[in-house]
Amino acid sequence: MRKRTAQDLVTLLGVVVIIAGMVAFKMFSDRNDLARRMDAWRVNLENDNAKSGVEILKWDLLRRTKGTMRSGPTFDPKLLELKDTIVNLVGFMVPLYEFRDAHEFLLLPLPIECYFCQMPPMRDVMFVQMAEGQVAKMVNEPVLINGQLVLNEGPGTKFFYVIKNARWGAADPNIQFTMKQTAPEHMAAGHTRSLEQEPMLEGSEPPGTGKETSSQSN
Repeated sequence: MRKRTAQDLVTLLGVVVIIAGMVAFKMFSDRNDLARRMDAWRVNLENDNAKSGVEILKWDLLRRTKGTMRSGPTFDPKLLELKDTIVNLVGFMVPLYEFRDAHEFLLLPLPIECYFCQMPPMRDVMFVQMAEGQVAKMVNEPVLINGQLVLNEGPGTKFFYVIKNARWGAADPNIQFTMKQTAPEHMAAGHTRSLEQEPMLEGSEPPGTGKETSSQSN
């Protein structure tokens, strides 16, 4: 009787493990599928704006940046040519410290909820500083940012690149914006650590987009 009970427990445990594995696989698959769809959406908007005559800085070019916070970045020569020039960049907004009308925020090629929790790779993070007197609403949809590109060189830099004196707008005039809702735990004091007090982590890779980083030029 005890032997049969033990066998039943082992069988039940095996079923639980299989179900848990299936659930985990589906969540991983759904996450990667979402990343692919968001990446395709942004790329299509980049191409649409380029066709309309807007010169777009492509994330493919930014992603050629090598290095870490400790070593400092090494930029692609084509990106160095754009240093201190006015650029246009399509991406997803991520709050830094301001969650409504933001003077500063981050722009990424893929949407995430919280920079401090998910820590994307440094090459995937554009620090945006709005023009004087301007603020930006935090929205879920892709936006088009226009401003001066600053490349931060040397070790210890907190962000590889910055767009200063920025202005923002819809990457697609047909987009209906929805306001980003940030969970209270991501807004709590102490959660958004001061960049001046604590060095940033170098980040990990985002969910795969199902393709290697393109080597095509901007």
